Amino acid sequence: MHSITRQYAFTLIELLLVMVILGILAVSAFSFIGAGVSIYAQGVERQEAVAQARFLITRISKELRHAAPNSLRLSCDNDSKGACNTHQCLEFTPFLSATHYTNYLPTTAPFNITAVDFELNNLTKPQAGNWAAVYPLNSDDIYNENNHKRLQVLAFNNTAGNAIDQWQFSKAFAAESPSKRLYLLAEPVSFCVEGRFLYRYTNYAFNSAQSDAPSLQVTPGVKRDLLGIYIANNLASNLFFTIEPVALQRNAVLNVNAQMRFNEAEVMNFNHEVHVPNVP
Repeated sequence: MHSITRQYAFTLIELLLVMVILGILAVSAFSFIGAGVSIYAQGVERQEAVAQARFLITRISKELRHAAPNSLRLSCDNDSKGACNTHQCLEFTPFLSATHYTNYLPTTAPFNITAVDFELNNLTKPQAGNWAAVYPLNSDDIYNENNHKRLQVLAFNNTAGNAIDQWQFSKAFAAESPSKRLYLLAEPVSFCVEGRFLYRYTNYAFNSAQSDAPSLQVTPGVKRDLLGIYIANNLASNLFFTIEPVALQRNAVLNVNAQMRFNEAEVMNFNHEVHVPNVP
């Protein structure tokens, strides 16, 4: 007695239908996953742009708290913004410490000034070769040595146990400070917008004419640090930095207008005001 064994199999049409259905499902799944990855990547870039804007605004604000009075200047401003093209620089001079001198400034040699001891307030003491400023009323008083508002320290005598120190200079300061303030200066600092990037420049000397970004890039020994990317300002029409000068009713105001571009087409605007003390 013989038994009949039946075998079952898929037809070619059934296999093709299954492959088509699986292909449609795979394409749909990959499209869904791809859209999710794209949304995530865009969100990450957006968060990074926002974080960078907050960082650079906070960094600039904190550094300007230690800017010497009236030391801020721009490589191009509202009157010359068409000349900015692809770069704009904000320059300022930080002060290391400040004190009050005790007598009137000498007008004849020896040019010695007595001032309150820095050790009383745990502040940085001057060294020979440092720069000091008295009563700077504008940026030219800080950067142009010929104005005699910024002079180099010739010698410094720190008398132990005495509340008064003696500073020695090679020439006289141009004017008295009504509040008898004497500032010990650090080297200048520049924040420069260059295309889509913001850089910080240090380790360069005072110059009566402000250096722009290309000049600073080729200055020997200069230090250049990247602070931010995604900058989208068209500097020919929309400056990154603007300064409202000091008035009788208020200090000077630095306006930071940061436009940040991300995800190729998205742009966010960040506007921030920094009030800069200008009491010399």
